[in-house]
Amino acid sequence: MDATGIVLAGGRSRRMGRDKAYLEIGGVSNLERAVRTMSRLCDEVIIAGGHGLMEDRVTSDARWVHDPPGASGPMAGLAAGLAAARYDVCAVIACDMPFVNDRLLARLVGALGESDAIVPKGDGVPQSLHAVYARRCLPTIESLLRLGARSMRDLLPRLLVTYVSEDHCRAIDPAGLSWFNMNTPDDYSVARQFVA
Repeated sequence: MDATGIVLAGGRSRRMGRDKAYLEIGGVSNLERAVRTMSRLCDEVIIAGGHGLMEDRVTSDARWVHDPPGASGPMAGLAAGLAAARYDVCAVIACDMPFVNDRLLARLVGALGESDAIVPKGDGVPQSLHAVYARRCLPTIESLLRLGARSMRDLLPRLLVTYVSEDHCRAIDPAGLSWFNMNTPDDYSVARQFVA
């Protein structure tokens, strides 16, 4: 598919207490699992994050990029990924989402159209780290970063976003596992039970 897959891998993992990117589920690290998902869907895969990542711990051919100087958080990773992307359509997932549904993500990629972003709703909220963004969003993101913004909640109101209803998403991913993310040791325990 003519799209860039961006895996956001720069979180500090404070609540988890250790780096979420390298936690393993079924013998595969979160980061490697996310990259494999993107590789099945996109012609190019980029891993975006901070400077502390160990690039030799992912076996794929994904390209690594670092957050812009002085910036951090998911929006910084998104900026780095979009700046490096070869394609105008960019699918984005966080590396701590181990159960992304390929069919749902492919549907989002194909539906971007004239919107700046296509964002599914799950559990009652926009899932901005399981979404698709046009590369043209980059100037808006860079402006927000210069103002010190870090949260994706600051970004979405400034874009032309198509939201995909939870009902539509659950028709493809009935359990809503695509946006299950691991923030705590308890979340990690639950994730491991799904593949036990």
